[in-house]
Amino acid sequence: MYRHRNNIYSQTSLTPVPHARFLNVDAFQKFKQCQAKGKGKESSGCGTYEFTAPYSLDSETVRVGQALRTAWQRLEDRYYWRALVRLNNPLMNLTHCALDWSGGDHQAQAPAVVLNTDNGMFPARLVGKIPSQPPDDRLKMDRYSLLPTVANGDYCGKLAPDPSLIYLPGTCIWIGSSKLFCIEGDKPSLNPLAPAPLGFRFDLADARIQKATGEAQTEYAADYLRDVVQALAPNGKFSPLPWSGLNDAIVAPVMKLQPDLTFLQSKAQEAGQALGGVFRATAYAYYLQGLSGPSAALRVHTLPINKDVLGTPNPPGVWKLEEFKRRFPLNNPAMYERFGYTTLFEAWNEVRPRLLPEEASAKPLRQMIYLAVGNNVFLPSPFPVPTPAPMLIPKYSPGLPYAGPQTRFAWVSVAEGYEVPRVKGQPTADYRVVTR
Repeated sequence: MYRHRNNIYSQTSLTPVPHARFLNVDAFQKFKQCQAKGKGKESSGCGTYEFTAPYSLDSETVRVGQALRTAWQRLEDRYYWRALVRLNNPLMNLTHCALDWSGGDHQAQAPAVVLNTDNGMFPARLVGKIPSQPPDDRLKMDRYSLLPTVANGDYCGKLAPDPSLIYLPGTCIWIGSSKLFCIEGDKPSLNPLAPAPLGFRFDLADARIQKATGEAQTEYAADYLRDVVQALAPNGKFSPLPWSGLNDAIVAPVMKLQPDLTFLQSKAQEAGQALGGVFRATAYAYYLQGLSGPSAALRVHTLPINKDVLGTPNPPGVWKLEEFKRRFPLNNPAMYERFGYTTLFEAWNEVRPRLLPEEASAKPLRQMIYLAVGNNVFLPSPFPVPTPAPMLIPKYSPGLPYAGPQTRFAWVSVAEGYEVPRVKGQPTADYRVVTR
């Protein structure tokens, strides 16, 4: 069940600066083998197996999450408006590229700190017992509007006017409120009072949208990744471990200033009720070991030891109760050190085909509509009255296709001696210069 643990949170240290320590089992095994071959000689050339990172304040990880949400919202908004402006070229070149309808620099709403737990983080025997909570990163627009959020420079670049004819307007002749006849096509517009276009090039409309999304998949996705890298950059307040990069997860230990003990009884009750049996009576007492400080009794249960990570298939402690620490809240490093767990901020890339926007309620405001015009002639006046005849491009009613990366983020908790979720390999660098 735990035989393949590799990246383990090992402990929290309070000096010289509060930091979390992680152990890579593969690297540790290689270190021991190298050390054995040296037969007691200096083993500094055997590499390292332990990695450290200082704690970042919870407010700083919220700021990073907000920056990641802002980066995604920028991509999603410019993705849509690029497609709509190119579809309605050259009209919207004038209305949206010559004029800027945005409200200035956009910043997404800050995310809430919500602990993420999913069934892949713990053994199958606990599925249905540990409550599942998906990442609450809300990667969508805070509000979907008929106007752009981003500046027009974000979606109008290199967009030359396209004069190619996409439709022929229909015409209806009226006397008073009675319609005499119409010269129009069989594809109605979204306006029942307007004559349908006499001919509409859906193939040309589709080609324009595909060209726009193709441009966005390359240029805009590259800009998005640059925004993500900037958001996740270490800055002295935010200290992420660059594990194997965003293909798996970047990890930063998280702390708050105020210690919290109020969670202990409720989380013990939650674990006891979910596990049943003897755990109903013992869960609270088990977790209370932390109140006596870093005692031998608690350390026997929580710290990984050499024998454990090299051979024994079970991790330290009562594993079911230790796994329930994934439900323990964000806390102060002193509480992490006492109760044998930590909270981490994680960011990772997810690549899968999706239709933007993904939220069903937002789709009516994100349709591909060509702004055609029909003509109504009200006799005895011979002059046509232009009437909006917007044409829906039904192929894109479910949304615009996007298959590029999306950088997710979440907060997770993990017990000492247990696997850090979503990471593989070992960190390429750490903060030992600061933490040793």
